[in-house]
Formats: sequence, structure tokens, C-alpha cells
Amino acid sequence: MGFLRGILTGVLGLAFLAAAGNAAYLSLTDRSGSAASTAAGNTTWPAALGGLFASATDKATPPTAPAPSGPSAARIAEIEATWRDWMTGNGIAEGAMALALPDGRVIGAGLERDPAAPVPVASLSKAITGLCLDGLLAERGVPWNSRLRDIAAEMSAAGVTPRPWNEAITLSGLVTHTAGLEPDLTQGDMVARTHGALGLHRRIASEALAETALRGQPGRSFYSNTNYAVLGVAVEALSGRSYAETCMERVIRPAGVTGAVIEGRMGSMSSYAGWEISAEDYARLARHWFTAGQPHVDAPETRPAAGSYAMGYSIEGAGRDATVTHNGRLCFDRAAREGHGASFVALGEGTAFAATWGNCIDRSLYDDLIEAITPLLR
Repeated sequence: MGFLRGILTGVLGLAFLAAAGNAAYLSLTDRSGSAASTAAGNTTWPAALGGLFASATDKATPPTAPAPSGPSAARIAEIEATWRDWMTGNGIAEGAMALALPDGRVIGAGLERDPAAPVPVASLSKAITGLCLDGLLAERGVPWNSRLRDIAAEMSAAGVTPRPWNEAITLSGLVTHTAGLEPDLTQGDMVARTHGALGLHRRIASEALAETALRGQPGRSFYSNTNYAVLGVAVEALSGRSYAETCMERVIRPAGVTGAVIEGRMGSMSSYAGWEISAEDYARLARHWFTAGQPHVDAPETRPAAGSYAMGYSIEGAGRDATVTHNGRLCFDRAAREGHGASFVALGEGTAFAATWGNCIDRSLYDDLIEAITPLLR
């Protein structure tokens, strides 16, 4: 009994230090449904202590149940170390990561950032838009290859009217960036135009579909926020509600995410870059939507695709063998590296990794992170 009392006293002492300290969020923390966090320096919690801090959700599985698939405790520590090396190696001082595991746990870690705090995730917003519209189309019986002329009345009611030259653009072309809307109207002054009012996607879409506006080459891949601005209007046209409330209800809440934000300066970019979500919540979202059992994961060929790019994300393989990824990059000042970054990778077997950081960095560094993390998730 004295030995057990000593262990419990030590654990309570660590919890007190975590609550009182001003250090950065630096250790992996199990937050499967809890708002608790740790700030105990560079030491990762021993695996044996995980159950003491687990929520009721985490303890729902009987101790005798078979161990679920997913990374081992040692592998989880290796993932954290790999992420830390990537952060410090690229001079990124603030960021967070999270793992969502098949057994329901969500484990977060941070460097001068709380992994449970909502932050801008930039283009990771596109996957939310794609999934949101996918559900609406299925419900309404509208195929992805529908043209803008097919929903012109609803689009007009939502405030944006297709013109003769672009009414043949398909929803599948927009979601895969092959609609021919070039150049991207959101670039250059994108940040200056995010003035704090929701609905900027309608303004961008109106400009894009104006009589003398964009006339690129249909069928050619050209990654552009403008495509997703038009899709934001399509969401509103088919739902009869705002983009924010429609996708919150259809995509965010079903994933068990309660802390997502779409408002103010960032929220004005809504359907293409407007969501603010914590690393932990995006890992939850990715685990929910990009796991085997979801029709767009089990049979990706039933959804629009241009190469590996699908509905706001890239997917390789199918079912439990699927690997789904996407990156988010928002730069305010490239020279000063001021901006926001985010990335995720999810496996069909039910494990997801998400990371956010507070810098504008080169796109190649995103690939370095995902290439380093993905093998460790298996």
C-alpha cells in the first residue's frame, strides 16, 4: 500500500506542476474527450500512466478486449520525436500535433501551442467543403458531373448566377481543380480582402463567373481557391442555408468536433480556407471521415478525381489500405515567414495525424513531414 500511495502522490504532484507551470505544451497528452492538458517539459508521459488520465470514453473498452490496431506506445513516441525534429530543423517555434487512434483516443503534443486550441488550417478547409457537398448531392440525387446550368436557379437564389460561357462547368471539375477557372482570384490580396465578414466566397464566385472573367483551359489541373469559392455557393444553393452552418452540421459535428470556428477574418475565406480547428480536432475529423467504411474511402473511384486529388484531399489506395493527405498554407509575409500552416495524413485502418504551425514555409517541407510521419503510423 505504501508503494501504491507513493505512485499516486507522484502522479498528483505531476498534475499540479502541469497546471501551475508556464512552460509550452511539450508532451504527448491523451485527450480522447477531455480538455485536460500537460505542460511538463520535454518528457513524454509513460505509457503506464495513460489510463490514469484517460476519459470515460477511453475506458469504455474492457481490459480483456483485444488490443486495437494502430501505432504502439514506442511508435507514438517516435512520431512525436520525428515531428519535433521537423519543427526545430525548419526553424518553426510554434506548433502542435495530434494522433487520433483506432481505439478512440486522441493524443496531442505542442510546442508553444495548445494542441486543443483552434487555429487557422487554411486549405485543410477544402476537404470539409468537398465532404459537405458530397453529402448534399447524395441527399438531393444530384450527380457530381452536374453542370452549373443544372443548378442555375438555385445558384441565382444564393446570389451568384452562372453565365453562358461557364454554365457547362461541372461540380466535379470544380472540386478537382480542373474547371478551367484561371487565374486564382484569391491570390495576391487574399489576406487584405479577408475583412472579417463571412461570405467572401460569394464575392469571389461572382467575379469568377462574371461575363469577362476567367477562361482557362477546362480539363487542365490548376489548383485554385476560386474553384472552392464557387463550391461554397453550390453548398448554399443546394442546402438553402449558409455555408458555415451547413458544413458544421454535416461534417464537423458528426466527427465529434466541438471546438471548430468559422468567423471573423479567417472565416471570411469560408469554403476554401476559412476554418479554424485544433490539431486534435482535425485528427478526429480525419479519422472519422477518412477511414474504411466511408464510401469515398472504400470506393474512391465513385467520387471525382484528377489523378490522386479527390474532393479537397488526395487519396491513394482504398479501404483499409487508403492513405489520405492534404496541406494548408496561408502566407501573410513570405519574406518574414509570417503565416499559418497545417497538414494531415489519415490511414484507412483508422489512424490519423494532424499538425499545425505558425509560419509560412516552403511547400517542399510539407512533403518532408508527411513522408517522415506516414510510415510510422502503420
